[in-house]
Amino acid sequence: MTQINNESELYNIHNLCIDTKSRELYLHSSFDSEEESGVEFRSAIMFEKNVRYLNQISHDPILVHMHLPGGDWQDCMGIVDTIATSHSKIFILAYGKVESASSILLQAADLRVLMPNTHMLIHYGSLSIEDEHRAAKSSFEWSEKESLKMINMFSERCIDSPIAKERNWKKHIIKKHIMSQLDNKSDWILNADESVYYGFADGVLGDRKFTTIEKLKSRKR
Repeated sequence: MTQINNESELYNIHNLCIDTKSRELYLHSSFDSEEESGVEFRSAIMFEKNVRYLNQISHDPILVHMHLPGGDWQDCMGIVDTIATSHSKIFILAYGKVESASSILLQAADLRVLMPNTHMLIHYGSLSIEDEHRAAKSSFEWSEKESLKMINMFSERCIDSPIAKERNWKKHIIKKHIMSQLDNKSDWILNADESVYYGFADGVLGDRKFTTIEKLKSRKR
């Protein structure tokens, strides 16, 4: 187990959200905000810098500790792109809540593990329009495209899930089911085990495949 033995390392963990020795990052709301805002430009930019820095050191996996109630859609998509282009595999261990845009962000990881009491909340994003007609129409059309992108990301993850295999679902059936859940419930809430059942996570910490954080970090996936 990596030991934290000086104030500089502790400063980096608490203020820069990075532990370079253990290759662990911390993703959460910025402490500069008075309330829990989720991902916004500050936390997203810090994450992007830290992933870039760790990639320059080596291409060993990076473990991200994520405690995040969603946030700004475009900043979350910036993190999704950072994960997709990382030479190092990105493992995410989620705590507490994986909600809204952060539920999408989780799907981008190479390995997705939830703490036992973590829940996932999936819904369509909110859109506030205060503009003239043509600009409002353009914003609405963009939001519709991004919503479809979200459905496709969840559908791709669900294809090899236990529920899809049990029911012999094809991709178009999966998309229809996900959309019906969102239409009927508005906020679709799943506990950790249900998230794994739908393929939206790979496991729960403490189960047979992921007994400890150290075992999780040692995986080569």
